[in-house]
This record gives sequence, structure tokens and C-alpha cells, in this order.
Amino acid sequence: MSNPQEPSQPNNSQSGYNPPPVPPAPGYAPQSGGTPESGVSPQWQQPPSPAAPQGNPQYASPGHGPYAPNPNPQGENPYPQGGYQYGQQPPKKSRKVLWIVLSIVAGVIVLAVVGVLILVNLVGNATAKARSLADEFTNLVVQGETERAYDNYLSQPLKDQLDKQSFLDGIASLDLDSSCKPNYNSVSVNSENGNNEADLAGTLHCDGKAIELHYIFEGSNDLKISSILLRP
Repeated sequence: MSNPQEPSQPNNSQSGYNPPPVPPAPGYAPQSGGTPESGVSPQWQQPPSPAAPQGNPQYASPGHGPYAPNPNPQGENPYPQGGYQYGQQPPKKSRKVLWIVLSIVAGVIVLAVVGVLILVNLVGNATAKARSLADEFTNLVVQGETERAYDNYLSQPLKDQLDKQSFLDGIASLDLDSSCKPNYNSVSVNSENGNNEADLAGTLHCDGKAIELHYIFEGSNDLKISSILLRP
């Protein structure tokens, strides 16, 4: 009885036998070389891997990727209202307010100067008037016209306190003559609530003697003597 024989296996070592080529894996390209027809098996090589970056790895900045959100949605102003872009000069402020302030300040200064000038003028006029009235009164007394001086220059409240005869007797006791000349050391004028007051003090120089004098004039329009002092 005969034994079954196994089918003969091809001998790889026999010449002229080439195994079928193995297809390349995806992503691999065949290396140049033999072909099945030439009897040389093709060589397959791995594709070169991408070069690794040198140095520190680079990362994309947040918000700058291909899907970064739009920082300025459509319809929105990229700059805040009332602001300005960097690199540009800020808008110049209107000088209208400055001119208004300067005009007001200038007006106040002008009014103050005018007020001072008016006050100085009034005080100067009152001072000159008070000095003139004092000279007129003193000249009448020195010249012996005592009654006229009493009637025209003394205020009514002073006349109520000092009668005419007492006044005449007091002036006569001073023994005044034409050599007597007034000299005012102090003259001051004040005005309050429409009432003016002038205060004059000095001496009445006569030959061989000096008499102290002090006059106070008061009044709104016409100044009259409200206080008098003549003392050797």
C-alpha cells in the first residue's frame, strides 16, 4: 500500500524564484531599486519625519489662532467714545472757557480799581474840604470874628451844649493875634452809612506861644464842627 505524498513545497533557495512583492503601508513610498521583473525585491523605506524645531517650542498667542474670537465685532467702535488713538495728538480743548474766565477776572480787577479810585477821590475831596473848613474857622477866630465863626461853623448839637457867650469868652481868653498860624499834624476822614467825619489835630503857633487845637467835623453834605478844643 503506497503512502500519500505531500505536495512539494517550492524551494526558496532555488534560482528563479521570487516571492510576490508586499504592498507598502500607507504613507510609505517604494525605494528605487529592483522590480519584480528584474528578480530583485523592492525595498520600502519610512518617509522622513518632520524636522523638530530647535530651541524652545513655539506656542501660538491666545486669541491669534485660526479660530480666535474677533476682538471688535462688527458694528462696534474699536476705540472708546471720546478717546483717541495712540500716536495721535489729543484734541485741543476749546479756549472759549479760558477767555470767559479771563474776561471775568479782568472785569473784576477793573471794577476793583475803579472802586478804589472813587474811594480815594472821595476821601481826598473830604480831606481837602475838612482842611479848608478848619482854616476858615481858625482865621475867623484869630481875626476876632468869633460870633460869625460860632454861627456858621458849629453844629447844632454842639451849640446846644455850648452857648455863644461861653464860646466868645473862651476864645477871648486865648489872646490870639494875627501872628497865629494853624499847623495840622493829623488829618483823617471816615465815611460810614452816608455820614462823613473829619478829624484834624495840630497846633496854633503864635508869637511866643503854641496852642493845641483839635477839630472834629461831621455831616452828610455840609460838614460842621461837632467837637472843638483850643488849649494853651
